[in-house]
Amino acid sequence: MASELLFAPYAPKSMAPDQCIGAKFDRLLEAFELKKSVENRRVVIKMHLGGGNGFSTIHPFFVRKLVKALKAAGAESIFITDLKRDVATAIDRGYTEEVCGCPILPVCGADESEFVSFPVEPPFKTMDKIELSKPILDSDVLLDFSHVKGHGVCGFGGASKNLSMGAVTNAMRQLLHAQEGGLEWDDAKCSRCNKCVNNCPDKAMTFKDGKLKIFFHNCKYCRHCMLICPQQAIRIDRGHYVDFQQAMAMTTAKLLTHFSGRQLYINMLMDITLFCDCWGMTTPALVPDIGILAGWDIVAIEQASLDLIGKAPFMKEALPPGWKYDDDDSKHLFERLHGKNPYAVVRLLEEMGMGTSSYSLREIN
Repeated sequence: MASELLFAPYAPKSMAPDQCIGAKFDRLLEAFELKKSVENRRVVIKMHLGGGNGFSTIHPFFVRKLVKALKAAGAESIFITDLKRDVATAIDRGYTEEVCGCPILPVCGADESEFVSFPVEPPFKTMDKIELSKPILDSDVLLDFSHVKGHGVCGFGGASKNLSMGAVTNAMRQLLHAQEGGLEWDDAKCSRCNKCVNNCPDKAMTFKDGKLKIFFHNCKYCRHCMLICPQQAIRIDRGHYVDFQQAMAMTTAKLLTHFSGRQLYINMLMDITLFCDCWGMTTPALVPDIGILAGWDIVAIEQASLDLIGKAPFMKEALPPGWKYDDDDSKHLFERLHGKNPYAVVRLLEEMGMGTSSYSLREIN
């Protein structure tokens, strides 16, 4: 049976103020019937707050509207959560309790001690556990509020990645990324320019006695070093991206099983950039702004998000100079750009019983 999704298209049918995307978002939230899901319940909003010079995360305008709608629907309490490091700099992107209307808290607490560990039996490759945020698990309703964009490791980041990489401990993120492969450094190619060291967001790299040292306790395999290296002296084994998708899907499924029937999804299809917001920078959009999707099925909303992006006109001038991509337009845009099928995690989640890829759209105008 197809899952119904609400869709507010970005493009207005006229220049009337009630046709703008902000007004449509209000109507989408009304159609979402939040009261049925959140009344007298504790609601956690999981979103990515970004960092650095990035500003293409979800605009605080929409966050405030969402929180106001949840309060009007009778939510007992509401908080926003993300990684500790991103919460610490959230104010740089306009996210404050005053602006958003609710507290903004580190996902596993201020000291990373607030998590619950679940064994993976049998282990998946080297993944023998899943460490999930206790503050999220202690909530009654999970609202997965995601900005959809490209991603170099797994093809794209949306509702699933927002949970699997954002509702876990730092150690768990490292364990997940490790399933994609290891970093390899070519001594002969390296010019010791220190760009990798200076641009590592987790301070995991140093040069000692002329050799690159990687502190894998901090490294989360984000590939910043690989992509910024002018000599291409660092590479990652790309052959296991489906394993990474599998590990992410397993983590997402474990969390969603806890919230069976008490999870909501909103995917923002705006400012759809080449890389994840974790890069700490904003690049030009790959396609025109599409709109907003909402629903109750993570598989359906991810499928629909990818389908809508795949149908949108590709703005090639958004790519960095010299960026190579596949000319085969029968493939999804993200696969043409990153060489990885973004639908892999959707299929895996569907196989795990997390939802259906069959959907219908109810347009909100």
